[in-house]
Amino acid sequence: MNLVTPHDVLSAYAQAKISSDVAISSLGLNGFRDLIIAMADAGHRLPRPAEAETEAQVDSAMPLLLSVLDDGRGDA
Repeated sequence: MNLVTPHDVLSAYAQAKISSDVAISSLGLNGFRDLIIAMADAGHRLPRPAEAETEAQVDSAMPLLLSVLDDGRGDA
């Protein structure tokens, strides 16, 4: 992957082709906060996990969330 310009780096990060650490070091930034600001300034969205990964996270969290909700209802 040819990361020549800041736009190349930010685009690669937005597409989850490189890690935040690589983007930060390639751009000479001071940390993740600066990367977020650079992404926003350039009009890029932060990378998101694949839909299947998001669905798996929701599936694993639902039983816990439902158990907390059921405990709070009580029987009236």
